[in-house]
Amino acid sequence: MKFGLASVVVICGSIAAGAFWPSSAYQLPDPAASFPARPVQVVVPFAAGGSSDVVVRALVQTISKSWNQPVVIDNRVGATGAIAGEYVVRQPVDGHTLLNAAPTSHTALRALRHDLPYNPMSDLTPVTLLVIAPMMLVVNPTKVPARTVPELIDYLKKNPGKLTYASTGIGSVAHLSVELFKILTETDMVHVPYRGNAPALTDLLAGNVDLTIDVSSSVASHLKSGALRSLGVTTAKRSSFDPDMPAVAEAVPGFQAFSWNGIVVRTGTPPSIIEKVGREFASAVQQPQVKEMLARILMEPVGSSPAEFDELIKADAARWDRVVSALKLNPGQK
Repeated sequence: MKFGLASVVVICGSIAAGAFWPSSAYQLPDPAASFPARPVQVVVPFAAGGSSDVVVRALVQTISKSWNQPVVIDNRVGATGAIAGEYVVRQPVDGHTLLNAAPTSHTALRALRHDLPYNPMSDLTPVTLLVIAPMMLVVNPTKVPARTVPELIDYLKKNPGKLTYASTGIGSVAHLSVELFKILTETDMVHVPYRGNAPALTDLLAGNVDLTIDVSSSVASHLKSGALRSLGVTTAKRSSFDPDMPAVAEAVPGFQAFSWNGIVVRTGTPPSIIEKVGREFASAVQQPQVKEMLARILMEPVGSSPAEFDELIKADAARWDRVVSALKLNPGQK
């Protein structure tokens, strides 16, 4: 069959106008429609049995049933979360590999290490904030006479450098939180870092150190026994778990420090998949049995939108950037 020039022009014009194929044929399918197409991996940068791991494990069974696909937890521990983060940013942008994020492994880590092989802020995209874990400023009552935050500030100003505080390690949220308190109150204390929560708490109870900031779930039983005394919660407002306990911010304007736990994914993942994953986790964390479990460990369920989580992460990062810069913990940071 032969075509003249005029026929070729008509055919080409018809193709360009969409006369041969409807315009819908050019529309790409929504990637979320077939998601998940295989098992989903949730990478946790902390050891099994820790608070982050416990939160995620409480959700994956429900989500697995909803998606009709296994949701598998992969604990990749090391380098304060950098090993897990680097692994996730090297995976395909299809939403099948998620990262469980927390301040120590995300915002504080970014502030402390300018040599990371990835940028937690730009290479990872927020999906949903799962929980907020209030923290408390607690003292050993046999070592510290203060019963309120104003009394503690007054004591510190009269006794600079006399009190010691424990943390779970240099650069941990516990460490940076107390340093933020020192900056805002213009007081001085001696830092005693430990390798983890257990030894720090043990020495605090024994009176080898004087105070700390720790998650509420870790110190709650010791408050009931009288072995420790809480001066306040470190969230901006009082916690729903104990509305009679004042917030540190009531005496120290601008002070806010808390632990959080959420889901992030490699940047470049389709927005529709991010929305689908976020809705699923946000729904799971609000299930009655999950909320009951979280209440027992003094964690507040959230289930935010990606935009809301992004706002929290940016504020958290700015907070720890300020503290790390003041302490010169990362002199090479730009």
